[in-house]
Amino acid sequence: VAEYRVGYQAYYDRCKHVDSPPVRDPNAVVYLMPGVGMFTFAGDKATARISGEFYVNAINVMRGASTVSTYVGLPEQEAFDIEYWLLEEAKLQRLPKPKALAGQIALVTGGAGGIGRATANRLLREGACVVLADIDETALASANDELAKAYGKDFVRPLVINVTSEDQVISGFAETAVEFGGIDILVSNAGLATSAPIEETTLALWNKNMDILSTGYFLVSREAFRLFRAQKIGGNVVFVASKNGLAASPYAAAYCTAKAAEIHLARCLALEGAEAQIRVNVVNPDAVLRGSKIWTGEWKEQRAAAYKMSADDLEEHYRSRSMLKRSVFPEDIAEAIYFFASDMSAKSTGNIVNVDAGNAQSFTR
Repeated sequence: VAEYRVGYQAYYDRCKHVDSPPVRDPNAVVYLMPGVGMFTFAGDKATARISGEFYVNAINVMRGASTVSTYVGLPEQEAFDIEYWLLEEAKLQRLPKPKALAGQIALVTGGAGGIGRATANRLLREGACVVLADIDETALASANDELAKAYGKDFVRPLVINVTSEDQVISGFAETAVEFGGIDILVSNAGLATSAPIEETTLALWNKNMDILSTGYFLVSREAFRLFRAQKIGGNVVFVASKNGLAASPYAAAYCTAKAAEIHLARCLALEGAEAQIRVNVVNPDAVLRGSKIWTGEWKEQRAAAYKMSADDLEEHYRSRSMLKRSVFPEDIAEAIYFFASDMSAKSTGNIVNVDAGNAQSFTR
């Protein structure tokens, strides 16, 4: 690769004219690895794919030429004059500037749910490639189709994964590396919620919360760290925890304890990752009813019972108890996740942002 860069610069110096545009990226786009295959690299997935398609056609031209004679490429100067044609340069200069997350690869667990889908949408809107990871195959297919239609099939991939399975997590990160080349952002969001008085909290229920909300976050974070360290270009982890990780709630001991474990795990990872420029931060939602898969199950009925009210009154209850008297939506959580995933927070790690419309109990200080 280093030799190629030197050779490309020499080619530019030999062929340039007085009015030639400045030298462009000296890295190769197409790499051929004998016995393995072809790799193409570009600023985004679509360009990398198209480059590969062009080169396959070039191979076919070479093969066809070789059946009747010997393939010969363009003379070097002619090739340069095409590559650095002034009208081509003018077209390139008119291209829009890259979006904030162009070239970034994100893996979002719980990607088919309300917060996960809103987060994927926000990251895709800024130019990222996104892997949607979820255990719900039907919801995952729906989310993938929706986002692929909006942003293009090149930029989003579905991944069926159970975050409590070590083997599935390991293979999921391997698949992500194959599809997009690596990972830059992990949004750990897979979750569930349960409610029961402590006397009625079974060991199975306790373990289920710990498996998904604590062990699951550990497993995906560990694999992300391994890949970040191998890449040696830093990384970004955002945990979606909960207000309940800071403020206790009645009849939800298993859920609150597991969420508290998430937050402390994030603190530990922020300490370990800092020297490698791996940032780890937390977003704490509260009462995100609309669009959330968690709130379409028993949790809504259970929380209504805990507060001795109708399930239909729960959203108004949460809005009224907040300091700002406002409802919280998946898009609000996605905005905070984007802040931590982007360079806007480049100097932040080990931090918590509460997106709960204001709750004094969950103030971090």
